[in-house]
Amino acid sequence: MPEARLLRYFLAVAEEGSFTRAAARLHIAQPALSTQIRRLESRLGVLLLHRTTRVVRLTEAGQAVYQRGAGALAALEDVWEAARRAGRGELGRLRLVYSTSTGYGTVPSLVEALRVRLPDVQVAAEVLRTPDIAHAVLDGRADAGIARSPEVVAGVRLLLVRTEPRGVLLAAAHPLAGRRELTLAEVAAFPLVLHERQANPGHYDEVLAVFRGAGLVPRLTERPMAFDPTQSVLRDARTVGLVAASSGDQLPGWLRWVPLAPGTRPLATHLVLPETSPSPIVTHFTNAALDAAREAGWLDGGSAAPGRPDAGPGPGP
Repeated sequence: MPEARLLRYFLAVAEEGSFTRAAARLHIAQPALSTQIRRLESRLGVLLLHRTTRVVRLTEAGQAVYQRGAGALAALEDVWEAARRAGRGELGRLRLVYSTSTGYGTVPSLVEALRVRLPDVQVAAEVLRTPDIAHAVLDGRADAGIARSPEVVAGVRLLLVRTEPRGVLLAAAHPLAGRRELTLAEVAAFPLVLHERQANPGHYDEVLAVFRGAGLVPRLTERPMAFDPTQSVLRDARTVGLVAASSGDQLPGWLRWVPLAPGTRPLATHLVLPETSPSPIVTHFTNAALDAAREAGWLDGGSAAPGRPDAGPGPGP
C-alpha cells in the first residue's frame, strides 16, 4: 500500500492545481514531486491526474482519492497523536488496587483528582487484602496501590499520602459514646474488635503497638469478618473499634465516632508504587494524588519515616 507521504503530496497537487505551487508548499523540487505522484499512480494502478502544460485536472480516481484523502490523513494523525499521548501517560489505563479501609474517602478523592487532570485515562480499581497489594504492584498485576499498613517489600516504595486522627467507633448506646474524646486507658477497659492477624499482620501489630506504647494491653475480640461495613459486631454496645477519622463519615444513626485524646499517633495511608521506572501514567497519578492530598490538608497531621509505613489501622484490612 502507498505510504501516507505520497497521499499528502497528491493532496497538495490537487488543492493547488499545479505541481509548481504544490512543490513550493511542500518545500521539495518539482521534478521530485512529479516522480512521487507517478509512484503513487503506479502503486495504485490507476491514473490520478490529467497533466497539461497549463493545468492539472483530477481523474475520476483522483476525485475519489481527493474526497477521502484529507479525512484519512486526519485519522492517521489521530493515531500518531494517540500514541504520543499514551507515551506521555495522558491516555491509557491505570490498574489500581486498594484496601477496603482506604475506600472511605481517600481512594475516591485520589481517583477523581486523576480524572480531572487526565480525563482520557481510565482507572480500573480493585479491592485487595492489604498484604497482597505490594506484591500485586511488584509483579505487575497492578500499576499502583493505596493502603494503610502496607507490607514493606523490596522493589516497591511507599509514599505517604494521608494522615488522619485516630478514633473509636462504638454504638450510640455504649457508655463512652457521649464523650468528646477518649483516652487509650478508657478504650482498653472494653473489648476491642480486631480482625485475625493473618488478614493484615501490619495492621494487627500496629493496633497492639498503640496500646503497648501507653503501657496497656487491650482485650481483643476477633472480628468474624475481615471487613464488615455494617459494623454489626458493635451492636452489643460493649465492644469498640479503633478506626481512622474518615471511617466515621456518614455513619448510621446507631454508631458514633469519638476521637482519641491529642498525642495519639495519627493513622497513615500510603501510595504503593514501583520502586524504579514507573510508567508515565503512574507518575501522573502520583503527582495528582500528592497535589490533592496537600490541597485537602491530608499531610498536616504527621509524617512517615522514609521507606517504612506509618501506623494505619482502619475498620478492616
